[in-house]
Formats: sequence, C-alpha cells, structure tokens
Amino acid sequence: MELHEFLLTVILISLSGVMAPGPLFAVTVAEGRTRPYSGFVISAGHAIVEIPIILALFTFGAFVMDNTLKRIILLIGGLVLIYFAINEARNYGKSPKASNYRGLISGVLMSLLNPYFIIWWLTVGFVLVMYSTSFGLIGIILFIIVHELCDFAWLGFVSYSSNKTVNIWGEKANKVLSCFSILIFLFFGIYFISSIFS
Repeated sequence: MELHEFLLTVILISLSGVMAPGPLFAVTVAEGRTRPYSGFVISAGHAIVEIPIILALFTFGAFVMDNTLKRIILLIGGLVLIYFAINEARNYGKSPKASNYRGLISGVLMSLLNPYFIIWWLTVGFVLVMYSTSFGLIGIILFIIVHELCDFAWLGFVSYSSNKTVNIWGEKANKVLSCFSILIFLFFGIYFISSIFS
C-alpha cells in the first residue's frame, strides 16, 4: 500500500466511524442547537483521549509486531468492522439520543465511556496504526493529522448544521448516513480479512 492509498483509507475509515450515529454524534447535535461551533470543542476533547492511544499503539506495533500477530489483528479488525456494519444495519434509520454534557468534557466522556471507541482502537484502529508503521514517523504523524481532521471537520459540520436547522437530521438524512457507514464498514472489513491471504 502506497502512502496516498493509506491516507485515503484512513479518511474513509475515519469518516465511516465518526459519521455513524453514536455518543459523539448525539452530543454534538444536542450542543450544536445552541452553540454552532461546539463540534470543534467536542472534537478537541475526543482528541485528548485518542492521540495518546494512537501513540501507544504505534510504539507497541513498531517493536513487537510480527506477521502472525499482524494476521490476527487483521482478522479481528475485519470481523469487528463487519460486526459494526451489522449493528449499524440493525439500528438503521434510528436517531441517536441526545446528551446533557458540555464542550471539551463532552468529547472526553463520550470517548472514554463508549466501549465501542476502545474496541475500535484495539482492533480496526490498530490495523491502521500497523499500516502506518511501514511509513515510519511521517506515517504516524500524517495518520494522526488526517484522522483528527476528519473528526473536527465532521463534528464541526454537524454542530453548525444542527444550529442552523434541525430538519437536516431528519429520518431521510439519518438513513443515508447509516447506509454510507454500513458500506464502508463492510468494504474494509472484507479488505482486512482478505489481506491475511495476500
């Protein structure tokens, strides 16, 4: 995989994760109704939790990763992505519940208290970090920048849009986002698993 292909993969998988309705999405919609730029603050709180996890996984993966462990992680990461696709399909069209948390603390809490966030980084996220090791230090730096920009861009858009019009998050828009996430989860789930044999 070339660097530009890796970064495109990071963008697609990152967006599929952050765009899927969940705790961060819910709290951003809720806070965006009164504060149009709250998504950026929530993203900052999310990054406070996320970046140390990425660096820890990079350090671990760079020193002890062998081919057998890589195949195991690819398999688990692929299966988790497929599970996320199935779970997303089960909740198709449902609107996330709002939260009462605020700002930076919202981003931190919605990350730490979401078991799927930790599972994602120990499986799917670990696969992406593992790929970044082949590009050295520049790989992990670009990975962090691109991944966090996806979070800031999407959650910023969500809060701003929520502030301007709640109607944009009606049933039809929610279903479109769900379909997008399902397709991306499935595609990369299959890709990760097939990579075991290549």
